[in-house]
Amino acid sequence: MSSLRNSLHRRNHKERSQLSHRARLGILEKHKDYVLRARDYHSKQDRITRLRQKAADRNKDEFYFGMNRQGTQGGVHVQDRGNEALPEDVVKVLKTQDENYLRTMRTAGLKKIDRLKGQLSALADLVQPLATDNDPDDVEDGLDHEELEVLREAGILAAPAKTRRRRSGASLKGKHIVFVEDEDAGVESGDDGDDDEESESRAVKKVDEKTWKPRVYKWRLERKR
Repeated sequence: MSSLRNSLHRRNHKERSQLSHRARLGILEKHKDYVLRARDYHSKQDRITRLRQKAADRNKDEFYFGMNRQGTQGGVHVQDRGNEALPEDVVKVLKTQDENYLRTMRTAGLKKIDRLKGQLSALADLVQPLATDNDPDDVEDGLDHEELEVLREAGILAAPAKTRRRRSGASLKGKHIVFVEDEDAGVESGDDGDDDEESESRAVKKVDEKTWKPRVYKWRLERKR
């Protein structure tokens, strides 16, 4: 019965809202808002009190020899960073050091270029046949065909211009697709006077006579460099 009696006398305590004629002032301030505002106000007042006490305790006759080299601007202490202008003699020495550094780096770069040129010329001498000092007509044999191919595959030597043009042309021709009705016509259309290797690598789409659907021949897998 006591629990029932207590529940009957309970009611919801609602917070007071802002009056309608004061709605322009915003939400009505609650106790927690007042606490925050009061703490902020008192902290500022305490700070002002400490500053006033510090100013009152300051000795007007206080002096340090460092004050002779310091100054203020508008009541604010300004300290020099020590960035003084260098004399002309020191500037000339620094410029001379910069010139020497640039000259040294330029010399090192030229030596590196000469060394690379020497290596490239040595590779060119391997390809080109050389003449001996005793007999200019006696020409030493250069690298044979197999050695040149090994160097080209390794990427040290470039392929001849004719070979590159022929390969590029073959690749373009090989990608051309021709529609034919029978195998003989496909062979005739594929044979344009090129080598057998190039004709074999060319793909031809042939038409199946039974279903009349094109039979697709896929390209051979060739290893790229």
